[in-house]
Amino acid sequence: MPHDISMETEVTLRQAFLVMLAYLSLHYELRGKPGEIGVLLSDMSLWDTESGGKEPMDGAVFPDWLNCAKEVLAAEATPEGFRGADILLDGKPPTIKVKR
Repeated sequence: MPHDISMETEVTLRQAFLVMLAYLSLHYELRGKPGEIGVLLSDMSLWDTESGGKEPMDGAVFPDWLNCAKEVLAAEATPEGFRGADILLDGKPPTIKVKR
């Protein structure tokens, strides 16, 4: 595992998909294998194709995921950036900053 990994570490979209899958798998195990996450993981799981590639079990998963990636990357190219992951309290960003 790389030692110097941060929120600014560059990854490919394939790597980002795999990181997301690993993260959801971890939480699936930690939370007692809830059915909703299990279904999502099943749909996202990769299997070998005749062309030699690997694709998600549910054919709609990757195109949907790529559309989300396009939306985020387009927003990140603007000065405001992607705000869809920001926490909101009563519909507004919190006024307190987290110290890290």
